[in-house]
Amino acid sequence: MPDTLPSSVRFVKNGEGGRWWRVAHANNQVHLGWNNVPHELLLKPDFSKIEECQRKYFGARRGATQDFNQLRELLDNPRRHLWITFEDGCMWWCTVADGASVNPNGASAQQGNFWLTCTRNWSKHGLDGKLLAISDLPGVVTRTAGFRGTVCTPRGWESILRIIQGQQDVDSAKAAEARGDYERAVHAIVRRLSPKDFEQLIDLILARTGWVRISTLGKSREGIDVEAENLTAAEIAFVQVKSSAGQDVLDDYVARFQERRDFYARMIFAVHSPSGTLAPPADVPAVQLWTCDRVAQLVVRLGLGEWVESRLA
Repeated sequence: MPDTLPSSVRFVKNGEGGRWWRVAHANNQVHLGWNNVPHELLLKPDFSKIEECQRKYFGARRGATQDFNQLRELLDNPRRHLWITFEDGCMWWCTVADGASVNPNGASAQQGNFWLTCTRNWSKHGLDGKLLAISDLPGVVTRTAGFRGTVCTPRGWESILRIIQGQQDVDSAKAAEARGDYERAVHAIVRRLSPKDFEQLIDLILARTGWVRISTLGKSREGIDVEAENLTAAEIAFVQVKSSAGQDVLDDYVARFQERRDFYARMIFAVHSPSGTLAPPADVPAVQLWTCDRVAQLVVRLGLGEWVESRLA
């Protein structure tokens, strides 16, 4: 099936509170109500008659026009839209065929009065395979989850299409590119820091990521530059800060760390200018290696760029 999707989006709720979602998902359908509309009008829509039917049903109550417009979206070439809903912590999407199928017994607790059949099955993943978790989606997308009606054009529908198609927002892409350029510039500065400034930078990074230093830089027990504690995780880290070090130095400190695993939960080895390629032992995941690439990334993400820049000003 080609990856070309409709160029418009509609939100749909499978019954009040999503009560028909289970059967809709299982059967790859969109389940709807409107018990007051004769089945023949659902199968062969005559929109003037349907509108008249809705006005009689609503009487003096408000809402007939809105209700009719929602029903028309479902019956008037629904294949031209991409349909979304929010269930089980995710945004789901599908496409449907034109033409309704009716439930001869009318709506029940288990299924709707009529349904549309999916041509693309319900999916909670974008075309790039990414899970469309509500917690990861922008607010302009998720605000539609609170819509009380059955059908609407969601705000931010362009973003919904972009996300499902696995495309990045143009402005976000520019920002990411600029951040990458800045990280590279910070990387160059970090490599030029004095040993004292580099130690202080690592101290600042630890503090901003929830670690509280419990030993003074340069005055801790032999062979250890920093001992830091994360109170929320109830962990103590063994932190070694070096301007330059080779694999033999790293291996030596890993061995010291292994001897005190009863006390230290993890080891951080921050190195300014490594001699050759360093690699922590694959079988000791608690050892973290912070070379300039990682330090520069942390500097940018933690807002320490101005401090680093000032070291060379």
